[in-house]
Amino acid sequence: MKLLLTTIKSDNKRTDLELKYLYSVITDSPLDVQLRTYERNDLYTDIFEDIATGQYNIVYFHANACNELQLRHVAEMVKKAVPSIAILFGGMHVSFETRRFMKENPFVDYVIRGEGESVLFSFLKSLLEYEFDFENIAGLAYRESDQVIVNPYDAPVEMESLPFPYERFEAGKGTVYYETIRGTSDRTVYSQHLPDARVRALSLGRVCTELRYFLAKEVERVVFLDRFFNYNSERAYRIFEYIINNDNGVTSFEFNVNGDELDEETIRLLSEARSGQIIFNIDVASTNAEVLAAIGRGENIYRLMYNTTKLLQSGNIITEVHVTAGLPLETEAMFARSFNKAFGMAEGMPVHIDSLFISKGTELRAEADQYGYVYASDAPYEVIATGHMSAEEMLRIRGIARAVEAFVGDGGFKKSIPRVLNDTGIKPYDLFSRLSAYISKNGLSGKIRKKEHLARILFAFAGGLYDDLADPVKLDILKDVIYADLESVLSEEAMKKFDKKGWDID
Repeated sequence: MKLLLTTIKSDNKRTDLELKYLYSVITDSPLDVQLRTYERNDLYTDIFEDIATGQYNIVYFHANACNELQLRHVAEMVKKAVPSIAILFGGMHVSFETRRFMKENPFVDYVIRGEGESVLFSFLKSLLEYEFDFENIAGLAYRESDQVIVNPYDAPVEMESLPFPYERFEAGKGTVYYETIRGTSDRTVYSQHLPDARVRALSLGRVCTELRYFLAKEVERVVFLDRFFNYNSERAYRIFEYIINNDNGVTSFEFNVNGDELDEETIRLLSEARSGQIIFNIDVASTNAEVLAAIGRGENIYRLMYNTTKLLQSGNIITEVHVTAGLPLETEAMFARSFNKAFGMAEGMPVHIDSLFISKGTELRAEADQYGYVYASDAPYEVIATGHMSAEEMLRIRGIARAVEAFVGDGGFKKSIPRVLNDTGIKPYDLFSRLSAYISKNGLSGKIRKKEHLARILFAFAGGLYDDLADPVKLDILKDVIYADLESVLSEEAMKKFDKKGWDID
């Protein structure tokens, strides 16, 4: 029997690691198991042809909100071409509203719900032993006599029972994804999690052993998918300590952390890390107490801001701050205040404006009407308008988000933007709102992907702002600061080309 585990690449970081786990728990079975990840720009017809001619008996499609539509197109074509192939879907995205999903997609024979390792193992075991006792497999949805049967979720998987996925798939030199916990301590209304979301963690000993592997391989970056990694402060401290004490001078480690739970002892330890060795993503979401209460976040925003500021004082921890647009009860003015506080807190570090999605399985999806949400009918269900923000306001924020990402999302103009803010006295949200409007009005949206174009755009835009200052020297100084920022991100050859063309945007 031949089985294919497959997906299409997307922005979802979890999918690749989840497929590796599934492969690892069934690869020693009598099945001929293959794993194939297709590129996001591969044609549906090419993927279909590759699968349909592969002589597979079972094809498992691992779906997320970003690639589900693509996978459904391919799966339907495969089923029509080779009706004997059993089509399975899995992943968190199809673990909710499963009955509806199967009714709307009659070519899907089975769905693996929730954490899929033990469910898929039990399902395949049932097939190989000719038992077909699907009703006894928790976490499985299947068809029987034209009916869709959806079994209750399986018990949560204990992390220690899972193999290290990189035993089967050697880590490359680039970025690898890694998790040390399942479940989540984040109970926000827009977070997607199973009914039993209790946190289950790998032992410290095992984590250190697996980190030693990445260090020995000199992996460029290890991205921890745990949310939140520092749910247990003492455990997080020990892992940070191991990473700092065993630095190989190459590998960096990225974490999603709860800034509210960073204690003084941990911040002191982190000050000993090599510059750039550790990257933190801190989800501020909002700085408005009413909004935080509505989304189920009990954070003390002042403690979070204090902890983040202390963290940044060491200068060696890259800290990326995130705020979310479109949260319940939040107006554009309230969002602007949240952004301004987050931007000030980041002190030149990257800031990101995240979009809000009304995902399946979230509390917010059930309460969407209560808050006046208008959102896309298809995945990933992005918010279009809310009861407190019009579509026009949300579109304006989308434009601002692009400008923020282009100019400070990766820290590219980390000295230039603060200089403009200081010289003009304009607040960050207002500055990026004006900058976004300038880019749109002048048809420059296609030029924001290159740093050299961004430098020219920023200088031209600033020229209009500085006219009111009646101080040409400040504009000259800003020009030098922009140039210095550009030098820090471009090669010497690229700078020569920039100098040859000059500051003209066209």
